[in-house]
Amino acid sequence: MSRQRRRAVVRIVALTALVATATLTGCAPQPKTAKEIQQVEDDDKADRAAVQHEIQRLYDEAAALVADTWPKPDTMEWGTACGGYADGTQSESWNIANQYKGPTKFSPEETAERVAKMLTDYGFPTKVIEDNKIYPPRKVVSYPPYLTGVREDGFAIVFTIGENYSDFSGYSRCAPIDPDDPVLPKNW
Repeated sequence: MSRQRRRAVVRIVALTALVATATLTGCAPQPKTAKEIQQVEDDDKADRAAVQHEIQRLYDEAAALVADTWPKPDTMEWGTACGGYADGTQSESWNIANQYKGPTKFSPEETAERVAKMLTDYGFPTKVIEDNKIYPPRKVVSYPPYLTGVREDGFAIVFTIGENYSDFSGYSRCAPIDPDDPVLPKNW
């Protein structure tokens, strides 16, 4: 094949690829505006009681794997860091944070593996990693993966365990704010 003919074939293939890409891109969903990115879709509204129950269950089961004597959680409250829905309704997340200091039922490694399995069994696939940059060094079980933030719907779990120490932080999926909440200015 002559050099000129090869160039023609290459141009035709490149042009065909360009047209195919342009056609497919035209069918793809277009990027959201900045306002739409900050909003949670209306059809993603979660039930407040269900998301609170989910985080409470995960906390209770993780704590039970560590020891039977956890103190009352440091934090158990609704947090408003979720943003708003497209219809203007504000949303919030149920948060639990607590730490335990003392002997554990199993070794830190075994406890972390058990917590990872429990979360995975509930549909939050995770694995144990080691963080030697925190003191004392700890095994970490996190969903989404450690130090990557929260899911788009606000959900996140971070569990750490070391020698005679463990902590749990959980954030539920975002749910519509309680319209009767006394902290809202309209209810003052």
